[in-house]
This record gives sequence, C-alpha cells and structure tokens, in this order.
Amino acid sequence: MVLDVEAGDILPAKEAIEIMDQVDLGPNIDVPPIPKEAFSENIPEDEKEFYRNEIKRLKEERNALVLSHNYVPSDIQELSDVVGDSLFLAQQGADSDADYLIEATVLFMNQMLAALKKPHQTVLAPDLGALCSLAAHADVSKIKKWKEQHTNGVVISYVNTYLEVKAESDFCCASANAGKVTLHVLKNTNPEQPILFLPDVFLGFYAAKLLESEGHSLDRLHLMMGACHVHERIRPHHVMEQQNSYPNAITVVHPECGCTSACMRQVNEGVVPEDLLQFRSTQGMIKLVSEVPQNEVIVATEVGNLHPMSKAVPEKTLIPASKEALCSYMKQNTLKNLYECLRDLKYEINVDAELAKRARIPIERMLEIV
Repeated sequence: MVLDVEAGDILPAKEAIEIMDQVDLGPNIDVPPIPKEAFSENIPEDEKEFYRNEIKRLKEERNALVLSHNYVPSDIQELSDVVGDSLFLAQQGADSDADYLIEATVLFMNQMLAALKKPHQTVLAPDLGALCSLAAHADVSKIKKWKEQHTNGVVISYVNTYLEVKAESDFCCASANAGKVTLHVLKNTNPEQPILFLPDVFLGFYAAKLLESEGHSLDRLHLMMGACHVHERIRPHHVMEQQNSYPNAITVVHPECGCTSACMRQVNEGVVPEDLLQFRSTQGMIKLVSEVPQNEVIVATEVGNLHPMSKAVPEKTLIPASKEALCSYMKQNTLKNLYECLRDLKYEINVDAELAKRARIPIERMLEIV
C-alpha cells in the first residue's frame, strides 16, 4: 500500500503512530560527506597540537566560551568549555557573560543562542553547513495552516527546529523534558484544546505513551511526520542483535530512534525487563551509565555520545547499537574550522529581532520546565 503521507505532514496522533514506520522520513536536504579531519586519527599530531594551543590561546584572548554538542568530534569536545545536549547548552549559554559564544553544534542551536544572548555578546558557528535533517522536516506553512484550523491549539516544538518554527510555537521542549512539557500543557489547558507536537514523530510517540500512562486520551494530540535521519535508521534489529550478543547488558535508547516503538513493546510484553531497557535523552544517558550496576551498556544514539559516556565510566564497555549512526552535519565541526572561527571571528549568527522576541517565549518556557 502506498501512503499519501510525507515528511512534514500533520496527522492525529493515533493515525501517525499507526503508520510512522511506513512513511519515508529520510532527509529532504543534502547530507554532506563527513570531512576526513573529523576523525582524530586523520590529523597529524603536530597539526592537532597547533590547533589545541591556538584554540586555548584565542579563547582567553577573545573572552570566548566554546560550547559543543555530544555528537561533534571528540577532539572538539576535549577543547570545549561546555559539552552537552541541546537543553544543557542553551542553559549554559544563556547564563554566560562571555563576549563570544562559539557553539560547535548544528545551526538551530546557534540560532537559539543568538535569540537568548545578551546585548554585548556575539554568537559564532564554526561551519554554516552544519544543518539538521530533522529541523528541515518542520514545514512552517503546514504549522500555520494547522493553527488556522485549530485556532485555540497549542504548539509544542522540539528544540531541533529553526527559529521560524519556534516563533510559531507556544512551548519548546528537548528530549530530556518532552514528557514534562507535554504533561504541563495538558494540565494547564482546556481539555478541548488540541495539541500539536512536532517535528519528530518517534519522540512524539514516546511523549504520547507517557501521556497514556498518566491516563490521558490521545484524541487531543496531533503529530508531525518528521525524523532525524541518523536516529530513524537505528532499527529494532540493531538493538536485538546487540542484546543477543550481550545478554547481561542494559540497553539505553534515545527516544528519537526508529527502534523506540519496538523497544517499548519489548518492555510492555515482558520480553526485556524494564530495568534492562531504558529511554534517556543524550545527556540523560551519561547520568544513567554512571548509576547502573551493569558493566556492559548498549547505546542507541549517535555514536559521538559514547565519548562523554566513556569519560564518565571508563571501566565500562559501551556498545553502539549501530556503528553507522554518524551525524554528518555535526561532524562538519572540525578542529580546523573551530580554530578559524576563533581566529577570524566567523561565522556570526544574527537573527531577526522580532522573530527572536517571539521565539524566546517558548524557549524560556522550555528552560523553566526541567
């Protein structure tokens, strides 16, 4: 059966959940090749040493704060002042008084920081090619049309969206607080008000199941058909193969993954005990592996997150559910362009003042609900 549904479409939650594994949620923008210098072994030691020394020197000279996401190359993480997921970086960036905020991430995060920055601050990005396939699925025109059809509706947008989408939203959320934000909206709005959760349908499914567990109907909820092309390709067979190879391991899954529904069924049907299969945000995974007694951990997310996880628990064995889970956009950030960003103060991220004013409202609400 050919479905007349595509990425960016908005459907009632029950319908979206029923067909989400059948819709093509691949990227609708070009996925760039990963630069060879994104991998530490491809950079000569003397060149790495030069970049390290210069980046440290320039950070001090410029009064710059370098923030990086868990998915960027490990060399950048090691030189960053702050490493974390989107929620943590937004919190830390908003609290900083540094003159320059350099964020080695993908551009929707730089935009968010530019909307939150103080008047004296400048936000820079090492590479303008660091886009996001999930953010590209969030079609502003379809959101506006939904709002016209549901004049009293509430829009919750995942942080993985560009500022134009956030400006059309009532709340933002990160994977770390998606359930909390959705529950907050349910408890503080009229039961007749429809809710749109966008753009990640797998995270939307995860939030929907949390709502059901709290006794709420899904009839109010609408979901956008969107996905991260990296997480979406982590399928149930990847997880099951590793579980068969490591029967004593605990599995931790990012709720953006294409294996989310199957993994939740494993728990619900008693195939895997709940204490051996957990769902966590990028940052939440690091906390989890530090707390659990298991020495083997299967990790279903982008493989870059294994670096900060291994630093937290160097004695444990971390097994990627899929070694192919590499975000080409995050890997556009390299030591070379981070150095050039600090040296030349490029690329500055500016956002429209009115757009930033509107977007700050849902972003600040997200930062309050943690």
